[in-house]
Amino acid sequence: MDAAIRLIAERGIKGTTLGDVGEAAGYSSGLTAHHYKTKEGLLKAVTAEIHRRFQQTLSEAALPPAGLDRLLAAIDVYLSVNDVRAARALSLIQKEALTQQSEFRGILRKFNRLSVDGIAAQIRTGIEQGEIRQDIDILAEATLTLAALRGARAQWLQDAGKVDLVGVARELKGHIRRSLAVSR
Repeated sequence: MDAAIRLIAERGIKGTTLGDVGEAAGYSSGLTAHHYKTKEGLLKAVTAEIHRRFQQTLSEAALPPAGLDRLLAAIDVYLSVNDVRAARALSLIQKEALTQQSEFRGILRKFNRLSVDGIAAQIRTGIEQGEIRQDIDILAEATLTLAALRGARAQWLQDAGKVDLVGVARELKGHIRRSLAVSR
């Protein structure tokens, strides 16, 4: 997985072959094809691995209990970009999945659903705990939050010197707090 992530981040999807991944991992060029069968199979595994790593990072972070504060703290984790290669590889997979004929669209549907569902769960818990307004559209807010996170990260990947992710995280958290939190 490390070799696949590295090569996708460096060369893009089209510039990475199954054989290249096997060789970069120190194995034969045919081993990756034997194990994953197709590039789509490899990309499914890469996407799942990146998601697994992010979930592990979240679980290792000292996040508050479920609800609004956890959602806000998770923004810091997401925008800290601990693994630049994985972030770049995922961004490239996401970009490729946008084309009308992409065979990778299905790979991202599951990943997107899991991501939106995770954010929605925190919003739902925040509503139940009385921290978040009840009149919001949970799915729309979760989708907007994920879009903001991915957009900020994509801009940073393109020009890290011009995008202050700490500042972006601070402003995004403030925006979410102002738009979702119950007025007290």
